[in-house]
Amino acid sequence: MRILVVGGGPAGLFFSLLAQRAVPDATVHVREQNPPGVTYGWGVAFSESAAAALRPAAPDVVDALTAGMSHEQMVLSLDGTGVAVNVGRSHLNARWSLLASLERIAREAGVRIEHDRAADVTEAELDEWDLVVAADGVNSRTRERFAEHLVPSDELGTNWLAWYGTPKPYPPSIILRNSEHGLLMSHASQFSAEMSNFTVEVGQETFDRLGFADMTEDDSRALCEELFAESLDGAPLQSNHSPWFRTKFLSCAHWTHRNLVLIGDALHTVHPSIGSGTRFAMRDAVYLIQAMAGSAWDVEVGLKEFERSRKPVADSFQAAAKRSIDWYEGLPGRTITHPTKFALEYLMRTGRVSYREFRRQNRDVVLGYERDLR
Repeated sequence: MRILVVGGGPAGLFFSLLAQRAVPDATVHVREQNPPGVTYGWGVAFSESAAAALRPAAPDVVDALTAGMSHEQMVLSLDGTGVAVNVGRSHLNARWSLLASLERIAREAGVRIEHDRAADVTEAELDEWDLVVAADGVNSRTRERFAEHLVPSDELGTNWLAWYGTPKPYPPSIILRNSEHGLLMSHASQFSAEMSNFTVEVGQETFDRLGFADMTEDDSRALCEELFAESLDGAPLQSNHSPWFRTKFLSCAHWTHRNLVLIGDALHTVHPSIGSGTRFAMRDAVYLIQAMAGSAWDVEVGLKEFERSRKPVADSFQAAAKRSIDWYEGLPGRTITHPTKFALEYLMRTGRVSYREFRRQNRDVVLGYERDLR
């Protein structure tokens, strides 16, 4: 069997090594546009439940992705006042470390990985492979090439984000600051002994007031350092191709075309605030492997089963992501004054955590809040 994987990110590499292990005599080839060792962004996160869901498919991969930092609490901070809440264990690792581990394990399994190659595939090339898996990310060329068949749709968020790193150690944190320019937000989390994620998020009006659209990447980074100086406590922000962007909420009406299937961000996206899109993409790979194995690697049957089994789960997760996006994008127009109320709203924003569950996990925090209301 000949399998082409377009895109050497977490979803593509994970699927390729699972496929090679499942069919040892198959030819599994990965095309990746970046040079070896080059990636953008900083740390990626996996909840304990997400790691547990991936472990049966590849325990060695899960060992690698959980080898970094782990946290059981997060801090919700409003104008310098923080509330620590229990959210369950999460694991964070450097994106480049995860990719290096995935590539090493994939090569050891026998996968052929080609770097510096356009992550794309043509209609004619579909005839050269038994199965083509497009895992080429949110800006997928493959999805655009076959848009007539896949019928993608997307919606751009209204908030602007820039993904930085910082040497200051942060527990998983959401930081809100009311300023003269408007509401300033940051998502921060330590993912290694040396570095933390620090993603800045602002609404359109604040983005315009601060003039970010006319700044260079370095100037934007310097201004964000100034705006969050109190939280950063003198630590710098670092860029790794960190331009401003708006989240793209993407889905496809059809997941396949002939022997082509999309997975990960090429197929559908979520939002950073409900956890790493990496785990969502890697779960796609597991579902696809299970569907193909269950069909004895009959491509037509397997791809139909993949969409049938994965779509309801993915749609539910995307619905939670959309509620989270709506909550975040509604924040700039609101006045938030109570840190615990902010924490409570944040954890209940998707509908996946009830007040009763939050109260059970954080009894002292909630009792203090309820006393304040009397």
